[in-house]
Amino acid sequence: MLSSGRWLSYLIAFGLVVVTTLIGKLLQNIAIFDPIAMSMLYILSTVISAAYLGSGPSIMISFLSVLAFDFFFIPPVLTLVVANEQHSVTLLIMFIVAFTISCLSPRIRR
Repeated sequence: MLSSGRWLSYLIAFGLVVVTTLIGKLLQNIAIFDPIAMSMLYILSTVISAAYLGSGPSIMISFLSVLAFDFFFIPPVLTLVVANEQHSVTLLIMFIVAFTISCLSPRIRR
């Protein structure tokens, strides 16, 4: 069972994904950004989570970031369908990078 402090870490991690999505939508509305370039915002959230919240919350962010990025930025938007093979590869690489960062963070801390 998770302690209340641990639950807070997961809640903050979830909040990071929400904030990252809102920032991405704002950037998308004020300028023309390639959705693939916006995936770096989610990688940044994973790095922040790994540095401050630990590996568990950052692994969660790895999964949620890929889902949020696909749902809100990859056409067709507001679905989890990926119509372009290039986007599928991008989502896979994004997940691998985020997951690797999440798993390596405890080693870096030591």
